Amino acid sequence: MLVDHPSTTILFIDNHDDDRQYWVQRLKMSSPDYVILEASTGKSGLAICRSQRVECIISELTLPDMSGFDVLLQVVPRSRRPEIAVIFLTRLILAPMRDLALNNGGQAYLVKPHSSGGELDSTIQKALASVAPTRKESRS
Repeated sequence: MLVDHPSTTILFIDNHDDDRQYWVQRLKMSSPDYVILEASTGKSGLAICRSQRVECIISELTLPDMSGFDVLLQVVPRSRRPEIAVIFLTRLILAPMRDLALNNGGQAYLVKPHSSGGELDSTIQKALASVAPTRKESRS
């Protein structure tokens, strides 16, 4: 008997089209079961979050209409009990930004030139395991 494993929905927010396409392709190769939604602005990403079930957000910090921190603060209002996994995948190599992201509910901070598709996939799995278990139960 086959067991149905629900897919994980990931929202990828990045206004750099080439970067977004590159990383989305890496994720599809790493884990074909992911459902990957894409947005190029924070506002469009937040609209997707309001209209669809999203378990994980991967966001660039520098977006054209708001920062990735603004997105984080809107989807993770309680930094100690996040219900959505938020991972930053950015070009910014700044320890204070990383610390700010992690202290406000982000699960991980990866730097694009120093990360791989496999590392991102592994980070997603760890982040999903760390979010509040009630999120998946309440949205099933």
